[in-house]
Amino acid sequence: MAMPALNEDRLLANGAAPGRECDDCTVCCALLAQAELRKPMRRACDHACRNGCAIYETRPQGCRDFHCLWLRGALPADLSYRPDRLGVLFDGYRPVGAGHLRLVALEAWNDAFDGSAARELIDAIAQERPLELSYRDGSWQTRGPVSGEGQAVLRRGD
Repeated sequence: MAMPALNEDRLLANGAAPGRECDDCTVCCALLAQAELRKPMRRACDHACRNGCAIYETRPQGCRDFHCLWLRGALPADLSYRPDRLGVLFDGYRPVGAGHLRLVALEAWNDAFDGSAARELIDAIAQERPLELSYRDGSWQTRGPVSGEGQAVLRRGD
C-alpha cells in the first residue's frame, strides 16, 4: 500500500483541520521550547498530564499558535499518525526571512524513527522534499532530494 502524499494545502495552515484535536496528545509539550513558560526544548512541560494539558483552556499564546502537521491536516487523518501514537512530531514552517518551506520531524522517544509507520512516512516525504530529522539524542539528519537525480542529503551530527 502506497503512503498517502502530504496534503500540500494544509502544510502552512493556521489551525487544526476539521475533526482533529490534540485530545490527550502532549508530544509538543515534551519536545518544543516554550518561552512563555520558560520551558526548554526536550523537557516535559510541568502542565502536561495523563489526560493532556492541565491548563489547555488558559495555555499561553505560543501553545495556542502551534499546530503539528497531523493536527493541521497535512498528514493522513488516521490516529496512528498522531505524534503520541507515531512517536514523531512533524512540523512545517517558513523561517523568518526565507522563502522556502522547512519540514522537520522530531523523535519523541528513542528509535521512534525506526518504527515501520514512521519510516514509511519519512521515506515518502523525503522523496518529494528535504526533511530534517531531529533525533532524541539531539543529533540531526537531513533526508530528501537535492538534485535532479534525486540523491538524498545525509547529514548526522550535532
